[in-house]
Amino acid sequence: MIADLEPYPEYKDSGLPWLGQVPEHWKVLPAFGAFAPNHERNDGMKEKTVLSLSYGRIVVKPPEKLHGLVPESFETYQIVNPGDIVLRATDLQNDHKSLRVGMVRDRGIITSAYLALRASAEVSPDFGFQFLNVWDTSKAIYGYGAGLRQNLDFSHFKRMPVAIPPPEEQAAIVRFLGWATKRLERAIRAKRMVIALINEEKQAIIQRAVTRGLDPSVPLRPSGIPWLGDIPQHWEVRKLRTLFRLQGSGTTPSGDRFYGGSTNWAMSGDLND
Repeated sequence: MIADLEPYPEYKDSGLPWLGQVPEHWKVLPAFGAFAPNHERNDGMKEKTVLSLSYGRIVVKPPEKLHGLVPESFETYQIVNPGDIVLRATDLQNDHKSLRVGMVRDRGIITSAYLALRASAEVSPDFGFQFLNVWDTSKAIYGYGAGLRQNLDFSHFKRMPVAIPPPEEQAAIVRFLGWATKRLERAIRAKRMVIALINEEKQAIIQRAVTRGLDPSVPLRPSGIPWLGDIPQHWEVRKLRTLFRLQGSGTTPSGDRFYGGSTNWAMSGDLND
């Protein structure tokens, strides 16, 4: 898909190791020339639609999910508008997995612990979001921030170079990404359906082997267990208590008898894995 696109005639260094070279005709501005922080507070409860950042998307939070929050506390939230870009700028030190950048599609309020940015006239909001999304997914964002938990403020990256194509090229890039994303999502859904069918087949094979054995022609008889059904005629049916011994509660045994010996041992915590 990307390999089919023609390269640009000339490139230049962006000044960012994670970004590398960019087309020669693109502008490279500091972040404060491409984005501006949004500090619009929700004074007087002007807005009541609560938003949250979930898996890289800004979504409306249902009222039943607002546990522990009271209307007065929403006055400390910030107002965001469609086109704003939100960054979860907290705890970069410990969380390297979350998607931290989201695009606002609905006017509402979001916690002031997040950083809300508005794109300048040089940058379309959709392209600005995609640029910061790459900054996030490439993990380059973790090189910024300050404090014990490495929280991020706009001042920490306001001089970071931002590569800005001409407006018509920004629009073309956004359209291409929309098309490519939909195509890949369709492919992912198709693969998931195939995986689900294969998993069903795997489970059916396991169930048949465990409950019927490997010989499909063997005579069967009722097991007396509704969920088990028929079993091979020569199989023995025994009470579970004759096959297993309950270890009981108490301290975990130690030594080669359980670890490294012939007896298998499972701790209670292993049952959750």
